[in-house]
Amino acid sequence: MYKILIADDEPLARIGLSTMISSAFDQVELTGSVRDGQEAVEAIQQNMPDIIITDIKMPVMDGLELLQYVHEHFEPPVPLFIFLTSYEDFQYVRTALKLEAYDYLVKMEFNKEILTQVLERAFLKVDEERKKYARAAESDEQANTNLFINRFLYHLLSGGYYSEEQVLDIARDYHQDLSADRYQTIALQLRYTDKIAGQKTQYSMYMNILNAVKTVISRYTRCIMVAYNHQTIGIILLLDKDADMKSICNHALSDAGNLCRQYFNIKLCSGVGMESGSVVDVASSFSCARRALNDAAGADDIIFYSVNHHLHQNADPNFSISELNHNLITALEHNDILLFDKTIETLSAQLDQSSPETVINMISCLIHWIINCLSNGEQLLADAFAKEPRGYQVLYTYHSRTEISAYLSKISQLVRGVMQKQLNDPKYKITMDAKAYIQEHIYNKLSLSEVASAIGISQNYLSSLFKLYNDLGFSDYVASLKIKMAQKLLATEHLKIYQVSEKLGFDNPQYFSKVYKKYTGYSPSEFTAVSQEQQSGSREKEH
Repeated sequence: MYKILIADDEPLARIGLSTMISSAFDQVELTGSVRDGQEAVEAIQQNMPDIIITDIKMPVMDGLELLQYVHEHFEPPVPLFIFLTSYEDFQYVRTALKLEAYDYLVKMEFNKEILTQVLERAFLKVDEERKKYARAAESDEQANTNLFINRFLYHLLSGGYYSEEQVLDIARDYHQDLSADRYQTIALQLRYTDKIAGQKTQYSMYMNILNAVKTVISRYTRCIMVAYNHQTIGIILLLDKDADMKSICNHALSDAGNLCRQYFNIKLCSGVGMESGSVVDVASSFSCARRALNDAAGADDIIFYSVNHHLHQNADPNFSISELNHNLITALEHNDILLFDKTIETLSAQLDQSSPETVINMISCLIHWIINCLSNGEQLLADAFAKEPRGYQVLYTYHSRTEISAYLSKISQLVRGVMQKQLNDPKYKITMDAKAYIQEHIYNKLSLSEVASAIGISQNYLSSLFKLYNDLGFSDYVASLKIKMAQKLLATEHLKIYQVSEKLGFDNPQYFSKVYKKYTGYSPSEFTAVSQEQQSGSREKEH
């Protein structure tokens, strides 16, 4: 089925085109017949066509303006444009073709036969585009799944989870087997000997190195690789009860170093953390690994962290990492300075009650949420610690409470300044009003025009503000909130997938499932199956 939209300010032209198309093709749906470009935009927002047949000269918004608007404001694949023109408009046709119009029809010459020929060629082009974007979508889906998995693992290494059951449940959702008798973490630093031109090239090399190192280490033990930052790879070793951890690390890291030096012309330096019996403690282990890494004198060193006390020695038993994370997320996402200050005070109090290693792990949570919740968060940190050779990761070189306290003070002042600046910015307030409206009406089928109208601004202005103050655009932000609510409804209210789809304003369950998988990496049915399995397991334990 091919969808076609007709735009022409002459009623007879619209009727004639509609009649010829309907009589010539059974596989065509006419999505609309409108008078000008502005009405065409509204029709496109309601039902995206595959092909737009439009006059060049129209009131309000002409055909060329419509073409430019569609290419600027809608994500590909965008409709193919076929222009209607007269002889004297031929200069406009040249402009249209330069703007990537597909074809044109001369009004005084075209008939049903010519129209049919042009549309049949256009249908072949649409089929070609569909195949291309279907392949791209499959690739993007896999990339999105990998992105979400890496984000989960990064969160794990940064201390974002406090319950082992929670970690293993999420891992199962992503089809990641994190079960092991013992865990060991490694912070692997890449020391490039040659300057790499371009971010894309550096990213490609980074991923090639990560995969090569994984291949080497997998010969010795199961492992999980984490793209931690542009110079550091995080590694979680999943060890058997009787495995010789030190021997595995020495042999595997030595082989990996030789491989990278030979094939990538880079040197590796490794920090090995403390061994852990629980997956939730890998964050503390990784914090120690990074500290060991900073003690490495030169390239190719393998440094094992050593400490004479237990991992959680002197930790305050009443302090909750999960509560810390919750408060930080809430404060940063809602720009709540009072909650942020209160959370920093609680964190500062731990300096006198917990070991330096434990406090550094807690501050790692703060760094993690600054990067993930604040727009350009990582760049803000990089700028604040630009004079430090190791940037904001200088934290992992500190051993004294005085150094850690000064670091926490500096980073909290930085974030507080950003939050205060945002509160004083009227444009930011508009964005927050829009977010509040979206959250209050999350069960509605929300559109950019509806939200913009509700807060009294134009939809183009709201769209530009979302891009300015958020990592996600308007549509992605709304979709992500709806998917979070969907997870809650599926897990706690035991609704069917079609019921959740309808409740959250999706067009149909199939589209809902597609969006759900895009944002979570798995389908709603997979989530429901895992959730039911967990609840069944919990009931069995109770009995």
